[in-house]
Amino acid sequence: MKRKTGQKSKKVVAPLDDGVLDSSEESISIARKVQAAMIPQHLPAMEGIEMASIYLPSSAVGGDLFDVVHLSEDLLAFFIFDVASRGVSAALISSMAKVCFGDHIRSVKSPKLVMERVNAQMIKNISADYYLTAIVAFLDLHDNKLTYCNAGHAYPITYKRKEHVLEQLGSTGMFVGVLDQGYYREKHVYCNPGDWLFFFTDGIYRLFATEDELKGRKLFEKEIIRQVGHLSPELFMNDLRKRNTLRNPGGNPDDDIAAIAIEFLTMSRKLQIKEKLGFKQDDPVYLQFINYFEEMDRTAAVILSTMDSMGYPDESIRKMKIVLTELLANAIDHGNKKNHSKKVTIGHMINRKKAVISILDEGNGFDPRSIADPTLPENLGKSCGRGLFIVNKYVDKVEYNSLGNRVTITKNFIRK
Repeated sequence: MKRKTGQKSKKVVAPLDDGVLDSSEESISIARKVQAAMIPQHLPAMEGIEMASIYLPSSAVGGDLFDVVHLSEDLLAFFIFDVASRGVSAALISSMAKVCFGDHIRSVKSPKLVMERVNAQMIKNISADYYLTAIVAFLDLHDNKLTYCNAGHAYPITYKRKEHVLEQLGSTGMFVGVLDQGYYREKHVYCNPGDWLFFFTDGIYRLFATEDELKGRKLFEKEIIRQVGHLSPELFMNDLRKRNTLRNPGGNPDDDIAAIAIEFLTMSRKLQIKEKLGFKQDDPVYLQFINYFEEMDRTAAVILSTMDSMGYPDESIRKMKIVLTELLANAIDHGNKKNHSKKVTIGHMINRKKAVISILDEGNGFDPRSIADPTLPENLGKSCGRGLFIVNKYVDKVEYNSLGNRVTITKNFIRK
């Protein structure tokens, strides 16, 4: 039966049979694996912002999911939602919803249009018993303009550093999957250097007050005010993980928790990072941050494309790709010990005279003099040291900081 605009709809298809489907341990196990696979393993590394996320599944299979989509050099899209159900059915519906959001975010650059299209698809394919709340937002890093649309979801929060206040990003809209006409509205806000932005599902309130959502929200906001001036987004999320461990010794909260934190870097924060990388304050350094091996190619591509635009020979670019692959992999593997809560910071400064790239991990460092020379006869059968040997051959200068957790390479521009 067709849903009538402006009225609560009747069921289009029969709801998933939780009594049969959810009683199967095998089905629940599969649903958990599907749910985990839908959570992004890494967030895009972008100039001018730092991001971190958290996902803490409840003991029951839930329907909270999120994603951050890198659409272009200056444009990011966010969506986060919560299915009003639990069990295998919630996992299946959230998986379908994530595909819908991802598809439409890539085809239209309007949160309102994305929400309307996803709503239409959900109404067509599922029962109204399985509605969801959602946020869709686009962040233009050219001017830090956030355009967003809310479908009955917990309001995102911005922390305004200059005023030292929190602002809720209120916006009206009906739940997704209930009415043909969702009455969605699109709003926008500008963020300034030093500001923070938070997207989350309402399960996060339970980390602060289990039974009283209003009290939990107020305590969560107090925690933001208290912490954001001292912690990075990653450390803030780690603090939430510790809070969950203390409140829920088994590791699983009462409700799914999903959250994304974004910090807009101030000039002073950029200068601090540049100093750690060994650059001068006025050096035009482009910053990137990665946590995973899968991010290496995209990070290297930014550097290599800049070299190409400056006219560096193809041979220099080819060798630099090999060098970057080796050094980034070392930073993640040997430096951070594959601890993906730690990040690798990369800064590059490239002109028509030279390319300078600095890579800093969060490990304990090493003594580069301790690396065996792979060309000596006694080391020919060993694999250690070969990568750094190639690095030294392919660039003009290699320098390490005193701790050994930062390497800076220089490649001089050689005209053909």
